[in-house]
Amino acid sequence: MTDRPAPNAATWQHAVQIGGSLGLGEPLGIYHTEITPPLGARRVMRLLAPIPVFLLVVVLLLVWAPEAAVPILGVSPFLAGGYVLVFFVISRRGRFTRWLYGYAGGLAEIDPGGPPRVVRWDEVTDVVDEWSSAGSESQSAWDYEGFRLTTADGRTVPITAKYANALDPYGPVGGMIRALAPARVGDAIPRFPSIADLITGQAAALVVARLASAIRDGATIVRGDIRVNRDGIAGPKDAAVTPWGAIERVELTPGRVKVRPIGGKARKYENYRDGSGYAVLCRVLLALGVSASFESL
Repeated sequence: MTDRPAPNAATWQHAVQIGGSLGLGEPLGIYHTEITPPLGARRVMRLLAPIPVFLLVVVLLLVWAPEAAVPILGVSPFLAGGYVLVFFVISRRGRFTRWLYGYAGGLAEIDPGGPPRVVRWDEVTDVVDEWSSAGSESQSAWDYEGFRLTTADGRTVPITAKYANALDPYGPVGGMIRALAPARVGDAIPRFPSIADLITGQAAALVVARLASAIRDGATIVRGDIRVNRDGIAGPKDAAVTPWGAIERVELTPGRVKVRPIGGKARKYENYRDGSGYAVLCRVLLALGVSASFESL
C-alpha cells in the first residue's frame, strides 16, 4: 500500500522512494520530531554579554548619577522581558523537522537537505530502552527517553521517544481515548504504531532472539549489573546465580529488578545510576520461558 491521504501523501511517497532505492522495502510508518540545534558556547556567551554590561552601567550610575539610574531601574523589568524574548527567538533559530521512515528492513532518519542515515535491522547488535532519573533515589522515578541502538560497525544510534507517528490523527491522546471509551468504541478506533512499537517489533525482536539463543548455548549476558545465564539470574554482589527452578517470578521496572523466589523473601536489585535496558531484558527472560514482567511506573 503506497497511497496516503494529504497532508502526508508527499512524505509517504518520499518514504516509498527511499525504501526502494535502499532496498529496505515498503514503509511501515513515518515519524517526525522537532530538532533545535544547540547554540554553542561562543553564541551563548554573546547572548549573555549584555547582562554584565547592563549591571555595570546601573552600578556606575547609582554611584555617580543616582538621579539618572532611577528611570533605568524603572524600565528594567521591561528590558529584562525583551531580552528574554530575544534570547528565546534566537535560541530556536534553525529549528527543523527530522523525519524517520520505518521499514521491514530498517530505518532511515532524514534531515532537510541531508542524505538519509540508514540503520538496517540485521546490523543491530544491541537495543537498550533508555530512561532518565526524574526524581530522588527514594522515589526512583524515571522518564522514558527512547531507545539506543548499537550496530555491528560500532555506531550508537539514539532513537528519541519524541518521534510522533505522522499518520496518527489522534496523537498522544489516542491511547487515552481508547482506554476511557467503551470496549466496542475503543476497539473501533484505528491504531497507529508508535516509534516504540516499530523499534520493539523490528530491532528488539531480533536482538532478543539472538540473546536468548546465546544464553541457551551457555553465554552470560549483563544488563544494568544484572547477570543472566541458562542456570539463573544474579545481582551485582551475588557470588552465584539464583536457579530458575527456585524462582517464582521476576519483576522489572526502570532501575529495579525484583526476584521472587519460591517460598522465600524477594530480592531487590536497585540501579539508580541507570534505569535503562530492563524492558529488553524482560523480553529475553520471557523468551527463555521465565515468568517475568516489566512495568514502566
